[in-house]
Amino acid sequence: MAARIFRRRSHLLILLSSAVFLIFITFNVFPYLFIDIGYLSRPLWDKPQWDFDQTIVHNYAEGMSMKERCEAHGWTLPAQDISTNQNKVYDAIIFSVELDMLEIRMRELWDVVDKFVILESNATFTGLPKERVFQMNRERFAFAESKIMYKFLPLYPLEKGESPWVNEGRTRNGMTTFLLEVGVQQGDLVTFSDVDEIISRHTIELLKACEGVPQSLHLQTRNYLYSYEFPLGDEGMWRTSIHKWVPDISYYTHQQTSKFLLTDAGWHCSFCFRTIKEFQFKMEAYSHSDRVRYSYLKEPTWIQQAICEGKDLFGMFPEAYSFKELFTRLGSIPKSTSAVGLPRYVLENRQRFKFLLPGGCQREGPLHT
Repeated sequence: MAARIFRRRSHLLILLSSAVFLIFITFNVFPYLFIDIGYLSRPLWDKPQWDFDQTIVHNYAEGMSMKERCEAHGWTLPAQDISTNQNKVYDAIIFSVELDMLEIRMRELWDVVDKFVILESNATFTGLPKERVFQMNRERFAFAESKIMYKFLPLYPLEKGESPWVNEGRTRNGMTTFLLEVGVQQGDLVTFSDVDEIISRHTIELLKACEGVPQSLHLQTRNYLYSYEFPLGDEGMWRTSIHKWVPDISYYTHQQTSKFLLTDAGWHCSFCFRTIKEFQFKMEAYSHSDRVRYSYLKEPTWIQQAICEGKDLFGMFPEAYSFKELFTRLGSIPKSTSAVGLPRYVLENRQRFKFLLPGGCQREGPLHT
Protein backbone atom coordinates (compact mmCIF):
# COMPACT_ATOMS: atom_id res chain seq x y z
CA MET A 1 0.00 0.00 0.00
CA ALA A 2 2.76 2.43 1.01
CA ALA A 3 4.67 1.62 -2.17
CA ARG A 4 1.57 2.28 -4.29
CA ILE A 5 1.00 5.66 -2.62
CA PHE A 6 4.65 6.54 -3.13
CA ARG A 7 4.45 5.68 -6.84
CA ARG A 8 1.31 7.84 -7.23
CA ARG A 9 2.98 10.76 -5.52
CA SER A 10 6.06 10.28 -7.68
CA HIS A 11 3.94 10.31 -10.84
CA LEU A 12 2.08 13.42 -9.62
CA LEU A 13 5.38 15.15 -8.83
CA ILE A 14 6.72 14.28 -12.27
CA LEU A 15 3.56 15.62 -13.96
CA LEU A 16 3.66 18.80 -11.88
CA SER A 17 7.36 19.32 -12.59
CA SER A 18 6.79 18.72 -16.29
CA ALA A 19 3.92 21.22 -16.34
CA VAL A 20 6.02 23.86 -14.57
CA PHE A 21 8.92 23.22 -16.96
CA LEU A 22 6.63 23.41 -19.99
CA ILE A 23 5.14 26.72 -18.76
CA PHE A 24 8.64 28.06 -18.09
CA ILE A 25 9.85 27.14 -21.59
CA THR A 26 6.68 28.45 -23.25
CA PHE A 27 6.91 31.88 -21.64
CA ASN A 28 10.63 32.10 -22.38
CA VAL A 29 10.05 31.34 -26.04
CA PHE A 30 6.87 33.45 -26.16
CA PRO A 31 7.42 36.10 -23.46
CA TYR A 32 4.34 38.10 -24.47
CA LEU A 33 1.92 35.19 -24.45
CA PHE A 34 0.08 36.64 -21.44
CA ILE A 35 -0.55 39.83 -23.42
CA ASP A 36 -1.87 37.88 -26.40
CA ILE A 37 -4.14 35.85 -24.15
CA GLY A 38 -5.36 39.11 -22.65
CA TYR A 39 -6.30 40.49 -26.08
CA LEU A 40 -8.06 37.26 -27.07
CA SER A 41 -10.03 37.18 -23.83
CA ARG A 42 -10.80 40.93 -23.66
CA PRO A 43 -14.56 40.42 -24.27
CA LEU A 44 -14.66 38.48 -20.98
CA TRP A 45 -13.06 41.09 -18.72
CA ASP A 46 -13.22 44.51 -20.38
CA LYS A 47 -15.75 46.89 -21.86
CA PRO A 48 -15.49 50.06 -23.98
CA GLN A 49 -14.38 53.23 -22.19
CA TRP A 50 -16.92 55.33 -24.07
CA ASP A 51 -20.69 55.57 -23.95
CA PHE A 52 -22.71 57.69 -26.39
CA ASP A 53 -26.47 57.68 -25.87
CA GLN A 54 -27.07 60.61 -28.24
CA THR A 55 -25.86 59.47 -31.67
CA ILE A 56 -26.67 62.00 -34.38
CA VAL A 57 -26.89 60.53 -37.89
CA HIS A 58 -24.91 62.73 -40.28
CA ASN A 59 -27.04 63.79 -43.27
CA TYR A 60 -25.09 65.22 -46.20
CA ALA A 61 -25.28 65.22 -49.99
CA GLU A 62 -23.97 67.65 -52.58
CA GLY A 63 -26.56 70.27 -53.41
CA MET A 64 -28.38 70.26 -50.05
CA SER A 65 -29.01 73.77 -48.78
CA MET A 66 -27.63 74.71 -45.38
CA LYS A 67 -31.18 75.13 -44.13
CA GLU A 68 -31.98 71.55 -45.17
CA ARG A 69 -28.78 70.28 -43.57
CA CYS A 70 -29.42 72.01 -40.24
CA GLU A 71 -33.01 70.77 -40.09
CA ALA A 72 -31.93 67.21 -40.97
CA HIS A 73 -30.00 67.15 -37.68
CA GLY A 74 -32.71 68.73 -35.54
CA TRP A 75 -31.00 72.13 -35.59
CA THR A 76 -31.96 75.47 -37.16
CA LEU A 77 -30.32 77.96 -39.49
CA PRO A 78 -30.26 81.50 -38.01
CA ALA A 79 -32.07 84.16 -40.01
CA GLN A 80 -28.99 86.39 -40.23
CA ASP A 81 -26.16 85.85 -42.71
CA ILE A 82 -23.69 83.39 -41.15
CA SER A 83 -20.82 85.49 -42.50
CA THR A 84 -21.67 88.03 -39.78
CA ASN A 85 -21.09 85.45 -37.04
CA GLN A 86 -18.32 86.77 -34.81
CA ASN A 87 -17.36 83.37 -33.37
CA LYS A 88 -14.20 81.87 -34.84
CA VAL A 89 -13.07 78.31 -35.55
CA TYR A 90 -9.71 77.20 -34.13
CA ASP A 91 -8.19 73.94 -35.37
CA ALA A 92 -5.88 72.91 -32.50
CA ILE A 93 -3.09 70.55 -33.61
CA ILE A 94 -0.39 68.82 -31.58
CA PHE A 95 2.25 68.12 -34.23
CA SER A 96 5.04 65.56 -34.30
CA VAL A 97 6.29 64.59 -37.78
CA GLU A 98 3.16 64.00 -39.93
CA LEU A 99 3.77 66.58 -42.67
CA ASP A 100 1.56 64.93 -45.29
CA MET A 101 -1.40 64.51 -42.94
CA LEU A 102 -1.01 68.11 -41.76
CA GLU A 103 -1.01 69.48 -45.30
CA ILE A 104 -4.07 67.42 -46.28
CA ARG A 105 -5.84 68.60 -43.13
CA MET A 106 -5.06 72.27 -43.68
CA ARG A 107 -6.08 72.14 -47.34
CA GLU A 108 -9.36 70.41 -46.42
CA LEU A 109 -10.24 72.97 -43.76
CA TRP A 110 -8.69 76.14 -45.20
CA ASP A 111 -11.97 77.84 -46.10
CA VAL A 112 -13.78 77.02 -42.84
CA VAL A 113 -11.09 77.51 -40.18
CA ASP A 114 -9.96 80.91 -38.89
CA LYS A 115 -6.76 79.79 -37.14
CA PHE A 116 -4.60 76.67 -37.23
CA VAL A 117 -3.08 76.47 -33.74
CA ILE A 118 0.04 74.29 -33.97
CA LEU A 119 2.02 73.10 -30.95
CA GLU A 120 5.34 71.32 -31.51
CA SER A 121 8.00 69.92 -29.20
CA ASN A 122 11.62 68.80 -29.34
CA ALA A 123 10.75 65.36 -27.97
CA THR A 124 8.16 62.64 -28.43
CA PHE A 125 5.71 61.42 -25.80
CA THR A 126 8.20 58.64 -25.02
CA GLY A 127 10.93 61.23 -24.42
CA LEU A 128 12.90 60.56 -27.60
CA PRO A 129 14.52 63.70 -29.01
CA LYS A 130 13.21 64.91 -32.36
CA GLU A 131 13.76 67.83 -34.68
CA ARG A 132 11.33 70.71 -34.96
CA VAL A 133 9.88 69.22 -38.12
CA PHE A 134 7.15 71.78 -38.73
CA GLN A 135 9.46 74.71 -38.11
CA MET A 136 12.01 73.22 -40.52
CA ASN A 137 9.36 72.73 -43.21
CA ARG A 138 7.26 75.81 -42.62
CA GLU A 139 7.72 77.04 -46.20
CA ARG A 140 5.63 74.05 -47.32
CA PHE A 141 2.69 75.68 -45.54
CA ALA A 142 3.17 79.18 -46.92
CA PHE A 143 -0.33 78.97 -48.43
CA ALA A 144 -1.75 79.01 -44.89
CA GLU A 145 0.72 81.35 -43.21
CA SER A 146 -1.89 84.03 -42.51
CA LYS A 147 -3.88 81.57 -40.38
CA ILE A 148 -1.04 79.74 -38.61
CA MET A 149 -0.39 80.27 -34.90
CA TYR A 150 2.72 78.32 -33.88
CA LYS A 151 4.38 77.62 -30.55
CA PHE A 152 7.31 75.49 -29.43
CA LEU A 153 6.80 73.52 -26.21
CA PRO A 154 9.94 71.94 -24.71
CA LEU A 155 9.67 68.37 -23.43
CA TYR A 156 12.27 66.33 -21.60
CA PRO A 157 13.28 62.67 -21.25
CA LEU A 158 10.97 60.73 -18.98
CA GLU A 159 12.04 60.22 -15.39
CA LYS A 160 12.48 56.67 -14.12
CA GLY A 161 9.05 55.11 -13.65
CA GLU A 162 7.22 57.71 -15.77
CA SER A 163 5.06 56.55 -18.65
CA PRO A 164 4.60 58.30 -22.05
CA TRP A 165 1.20 59.44 -20.81
CA VAL A 166 3.02 61.96 -18.60
CA ASN A 167 4.47 63.80 -21.60
CA GLU A 168 1.19 63.47 -23.46
CA GLY A 169 -0.60 65.11 -20.54
CA ARG A 170 1.96 67.93 -20.43
CA THR A 171 1.47 68.55 -24.13
CA ARG A 172 -2.33 68.62 -23.99
CA ASN A 173 -2.19 71.01 -21.02
CA GLY A 174 0.24 73.10 -23.05
CA MET A 175 -2.31 73.33 -25.85
CA THR A 176 -4.96 74.62 -23.45
CA THR A 177 -2.56 77.39 -22.38
CA PHE A 178 -1.66 78.19 -25.99
CA LEU A 179 -5.30 78.51 -27.02
CA LEU A 180 -5.79 81.11 -24.31
CA GLU A 181 -2.67 82.93 -25.49
CA VAL A 182 -3.92 83.19 -29.08
CA GLY A 183 -7.18 84.71 -27.88
CA VAL A 184 -9.86 82.03 -27.99
CA GLN A 185 -13.10 83.52 -26.70
CA GLN A 186 -16.36 82.22 -25.28
CA GLY A 187 -18.45 80.60 -28.00
CA ASP A 188 -15.56 80.03 -30.41
CA LEU A 189 -15.43 76.54 -31.92
CA VAL A 190 -12.26 74.58 -31.10
CA THR A 191 -11.39 71.18 -32.54
CA PHE A 192 -9.72 68.60 -30.30
CA SER A 193 -8.08 65.98 -32.53
CA ASP A 194 -4.73 64.44 -33.39
CA VAL A 195 -3.09 65.36 -36.71
CA ASP A 196 -4.28 62.20 -38.47
CA GLU A 197 -7.91 62.72 -37.40
CA ILE A 198 -9.10 65.00 -40.21
CA ILE A 199 -12.56 66.54 -39.93
CA SER A 200 -14.30 67.04 -43.28
CA ARG A 201 -14.89 70.55 -44.51
CA HIS A 202 -18.65 70.09 -44.86
CA THR A 203 -18.82 68.95 -41.21
CA ILE A 204 -17.25 72.19 -39.97
CA GLU A 205 -19.53 74.18 -42.30
CA LEU A 206 -22.54 72.50 -40.72
CA LEU A 207 -21.46 73.01 -37.12
CA LYS A 208 -20.45 76.60 -37.78
CA ALA A 209 -23.75 77.53 -39.43
CA CYS A 210 -26.44 75.84 -37.33
CA GLU A 211 -28.01 76.77 -34.02
CA GLY A 212 -28.72 73.99 -31.53
CA VAL A 213 -25.38 72.19 -31.89
CA PRO A 214 -24.33 70.68 -28.52
CA GLN A 215 -21.74 72.57 -26.48
CA SER A 216 -19.43 69.58 -26.74
CA LEU A 217 -19.79 67.18 -29.66
CA HIS A 218 -17.73 64.12 -30.57
CA LEU A 219 -17.12 63.51 -34.26
CA GLN A 220 -16.94 59.96 -35.53
CA THR A 221 -14.17 59.57 -38.09
CA ARG A 222 -13.71 56.60 -40.42
CA ASN A 223 -10.77 54.44 -39.40
CA TYR A 224 -8.07 53.57 -41.95
CA LEU A 225 -4.72 51.86 -41.45
CA TYR A 226 -1.59 52.67 -43.52
CA SER A 227 -3.68 54.33 -46.29
CA TYR A 228 -7.22 54.81 -47.55
CA GLU A 229 -6.87 51.38 -49.17
CA PHE A 230 -7.43 49.70 -45.78
CA PRO A 231 -10.66 50.81 -44.06
CA LEU A 232 -10.96 48.97 -40.76
CA GLY A 233 -14.67 48.41 -41.21
CA ASP A 234 -15.42 49.19 -37.57
CA GLU A 235 -17.58 51.88 -35.98
CA GLY A 236 -14.87 54.49 -36.40
CA MET A 237 -12.84 56.71 -34.10
CA TRP A 238 -14.83 58.65 -31.48
CA ARG A 239 -12.09 60.71 -29.78
CA THR A 240 -12.22 63.61 -32.26
CA SER A 241 -14.40 66.40 -30.87
CA ILE A 242 -15.37 70.03 -31.30
CA HIS A 243 -16.30 72.43 -28.49
CA LYS A 244 -17.88 75.81 -27.98
CA TRP A 245 -15.23 77.31 -25.74
CA VAL A 246 -16.22 78.18 -22.18
CA PRO A 247 -13.60 80.19 -20.21
CA ASP A 248 -12.27 78.47 -17.06
CA ILE A 249 -14.10 75.26 -18.00
CA SER A 250 -12.92 74.12 -21.44
CA TYR A 251 -9.58 72.34 -21.74
CA TYR A 252 -7.85 70.39 -24.49
CA THR A 253 -8.32 66.64 -24.11
CA HIS A 254 -8.59 63.41 -26.10
CA GLN A 255 -11.09 61.79 -23.74
CA GLN A 256 -14.89 61.64 -23.78
CA THR A 257 -16.46 64.94 -22.76
CA SER A 258 -20.01 64.54 -24.09
CA LYS A 259 -22.78 62.01 -24.70
CA PHE A 260 -23.29 63.41 -28.21
CA LEU A 261 -21.67 61.79 -31.27
CA LEU A 262 -22.05 62.95 -34.89
CA THR A 263 -21.44 60.07 -37.29
CA ASP A 264 -19.21 60.00 -40.39
CA ALA A 265 -17.56 63.38 -39.83
CA GLY A 266 -14.10 62.78 -41.30
CA TRP A 267 -11.17 60.40 -41.64
CA HIS A 268 -8.67 58.89 -39.19
CA CYS A 269 -5.71 57.48 -41.11
CA SER A 270 -3.33 55.87 -38.62
CA PHE A 271 0.29 55.13 -39.59
CA CYS A 272 -0.34 56.72 -43.00
CA PHE A 273 3.26 57.62 -43.75
CA ARG A 274 5.14 58.10 -47.01
CA THR A 275 8.44 56.50 -45.92
CA ILE A 276 9.55 53.41 -44.03
CA LYS A 277 11.66 55.64 -41.78
CA GLU A 278 8.54 57.47 -40.57
CA PHE A 279 6.92 54.15 -39.63
CA GLN A 280 9.98 53.16 -37.60
CA PHE A 281 10.05 56.52 -35.85
CA LYS A 282 6.40 56.46 -34.80
CA MET A 283 6.66 52.87 -33.55
CA GLU A 284 9.21 54.09 -31.00
CA ALA A 285 7.77 57.54 -30.41
CA TYR A 286 4.07 57.25 -29.63
CA SER A 287 2.43 56.39 -26.33
CA HIS A 288 1.92 52.71 -27.24
CA SER A 289 5.60 52.10 -28.05
CA ASP A 290 5.52 49.08 -25.71
CA ARG A 291 3.80 47.22 -28.57
CA VAL A 292 7.20 46.87 -30.27
CA ARG A 293 7.76 43.51 -28.59
CA TYR A 294 10.23 41.94 -31.01
CA SER A 295 13.17 43.49 -32.88
CA TYR A 296 12.05 42.18 -36.29
CA LEU A 297 8.94 44.40 -36.11
CA LYS A 298 11.10 47.42 -37.00
CA GLU A 299 12.77 45.71 -39.96
CA PRO A 300 11.91 47.49 -43.25
CA THR A 301 10.97 44.24 -44.99
CA TRP A 302 8.45 43.37 -42.26
CA ILE A 303 6.99 46.88 -42.27
CA GLN A 304 6.59 46.93 -46.06
CA GLN A 305 4.96 43.50 -46.09
CA ALA A 306 2.53 44.51 -43.33
CA ILE A 307 1.56 47.67 -45.23
CA CYS A 308 0.85 45.90 -48.53
CA GLU A 309 -1.00 42.98 -46.92
CA GLY A 310 -2.96 44.97 -44.36
CA LYS A 311 -1.46 43.04 -41.42
CA ASP A 312 -1.05 44.40 -37.92
CA LEU A 313 2.29 46.19 -37.77
CA PHE A 314 2.96 44.91 -34.25
CA GLY A 315 1.79 41.35 -34.86
CA MET A 316 -0.93 41.72 -32.21
CA PHE A 317 -4.53 40.64 -31.98
CA PRO A 318 -7.22 43.32 -32.48
CA GLU A 319 -8.55 45.31 -29.54
CA ALA A 320 -12.16 44.12 -29.55
CA TYR A 321 -14.87 44.12 -26.90
CA SER A 322 -17.03 41.30 -28.29
CA PHE A 323 -16.09 37.93 -29.72
CA LYS A 324 -18.06 38.72 -32.88
CA GLU A 325 -15.93 41.83 -33.46
CA LEU A 326 -12.76 39.93 -32.55
CA PHE A 327 -13.35 37.11 -35.04
CA THR A 328 -14.42 39.57 -37.74
CA ARG A 329 -11.19 41.54 -37.42
CA LEU A 330 -8.74 38.64 -37.16
CA GLY A 331 -6.21 38.45 -39.99
CA SER A 332 -5.44 40.99 -42.70
CA ILE A 333 -7.69 43.95 -43.44
CA PRO A 334 -9.68 43.57 -46.69
CA LYS A 335 -8.55 46.04 -49.34
CA SER A 336 -10.84 48.74 -50.71
CA THR A 337 -10.78 49.64 -54.40
CA SER A 338 -12.80 52.83 -53.89
CA ALA A 339 -11.47 56.38 -53.72
CA VAL A 340 -14.92 57.96 -53.37
CA GLY A 341 -15.57 60.20 -50.37
CA LEU A 342 -11.90 60.77 -49.49
CA PRO A 343 -10.25 64.14 -48.76
CA ARG A 344 -10.50 66.19 -51.93
CA TYR A 345 -6.90 67.40 -51.87
CA VAL A 346 -5.62 63.81 -51.96
CA LEU A 347 -7.67 63.07 -55.07
CA GLU A 348 -6.67 66.32 -56.77
CA ASN A 349 -3.01 65.42 -56.17
CA ARG A 350 -3.16 61.69 -56.87
CA GLN A 351 0.47 61.32 -57.93
CA ARG A 352 1.85 63.09 -54.86
CA PHE A 353 -0.35 61.04 -52.55
CA LYS A 354 -0.33 57.78 -54.46
CA PHE A 355 0.84 55.99 -51.31
CA LEU A 356 -2.50 56.85 -49.65
CA LEU A 357 -4.70 55.48 -52.43
CA PRO A 358 -5.71 51.94 -53.46
CA GLY A 359 -2.86 50.18 -55.25
CA GLY A 360 -0.13 52.44 -53.85
CA CYS A 361 1.14 50.43 -50.89
CA GLN A 362 4.85 50.59 -51.80
CA ARG A 363 6.66 53.04 -49.52
CA GLU A 364 9.77 55.12 -50.02
CA GLY A 365 13.01 54.02 -48.38
CA PRO A 366 15.43 51.07 -48.38
CA LEU A 367 14.00 47.66 -47.59
CA HIS A 368 17.27 46.44 -46.12
CA THR A 369 19.14 47.91 -43.15
